[in-house]
Amino acid sequence: MFLKKIRLQNFKCLADIELSFEKTKNQNRQWTLILGENGTGKSNVLKAIALVTCGSNALGELLGDIDSWIRNDEDSCRIEATLGTKKGDIRDISLVINRKDNFSNIVSNNKESLRLIDDALQYADRNYFIVAYGASRRLPSDNFPSFEKSFSGNRSANVRSLFSNSYSLNSLNSWIMDLDYRSGEEGLTIVREALDDFLPSASFHSVDKSKKQVLFQTVDGIVPLDYLSDGYQNMAAWIGDLLYRITESFRDYKNPFAARGVLLIDEIDLHLHPKWQRELINFISRKLPNFQVIATTHSPLTAQQANEGELYALKRDETNQIRLVPFVGIPKNLLINQLLMTPVFGLETDESLEIEQNKTEYINLKSKKEKSEEEIDKLRKLEKNLKTNLPERNIPAVSQKSLDLLARLEADLNLP
Repeated sequence: MFLKKIRLQNFKCLADIELSFEKTKNQNRQWTLILGENGTGKSNVLKAIALVTCGSNALGELLGDIDSWIRNDEDSCRIEATLGTKKGDIRDISLVINRKDNFSNIVSNNKESLRLIDDALQYADRNYFIVAYGASRRLPSDNFPSFEKSFSGNRSANVRSLFSNSYSLNSLNSWIMDLDYRSGEEGLTIVREALDDFLPSASFHSVDKSKKQVLFQTVDGIVPLDYLSDGYQNMAAWIGDLLYRITESFRDYKNPFAARGVLLIDEIDLHLHPKWQRELINFISRKLPNFQVIATTHSPLTAQQANEGELYALKRDETNQIRLVPFVGIPKNLLINQLLMTPVFGLETDESLEIEQNKTEYINLKSKKEKSEEEIDKLRKLEKNLKTNLPERNIPAVSQKSLDLLARLEADLNLP
């Protein structure tokens, strides 16, 4: 089962948006990346997907303050989703939440959609395998916490970190130690395959059973997982939890990572060095080739890895309504500075804020017919500063507006 389309009406800050996940009429794309400034509802899109697909039992654990899902000054919100199967079966489901509803009201009002999901969960739960990660994801303080069940009995655990900042993930240490205990060398083979290319400059080495430590080979030698940097450990937190949930739910698969599912990740590149951001999409695509991935990001380096039709932005229009803006073109064919000045990022220039402000002040002072002595002195200082600090451009990969402004400034300054 995979997601074909979702529509949100009066859900949190989103009045009405619709997002299709189809690459062609009969084919879903693997990746969907969502950009947006803080407060435009990126995380809410992921939460809506989790809520409408989780089933009635998990829904009761995830909803929390029911009225908080409804947009201010509205009486209700609605999530509509279209699900599809590999065989081409289509299932339309929805979730309506009315202000002042209790959970019993919600179950009663959405009985048919919840029945469709609950029936599927009862008889073929793995066809609806959805796992999600919120922006606050860290290794648990206890390296060996007890595992939470990730299958039909506790489906909310698969998406809980998206809804709770304090939710503790299953640790990579625990997953590897458990596989080693249950499956021996066969289990460690799964570990090695899963963690191949997992961490830059670090690779899985072995399990130290006496110390209950998972060891990694690094440029500094062989070290336990908790000796790695915070960035590595942040990545290990959700990757380890993800690998555990997949291998536990698909135990009878020869290759669990060939299973199908939907992966939701908020701020996918959190704490990652730019070099790693550029590799992350390829890493996940290789390890989980049949997963549909829907993720949010702020990073142009991550966005640059997207293919045609995979990048979207949530932006406020002139009436302050949030709209979903698709990226027109192929992000991976652009330079970073070109991508930053497209509508999805919306920057006017790729220069520093100081240079931009100096340019604006220079143009404003230059255009004044009468200037005070203080303004003339300021103009000279700005001119000197711009001559010294304007960046060199080997490739004029900027917007026409910025090029025109740059040309006027350089003409005024007599720059070569």
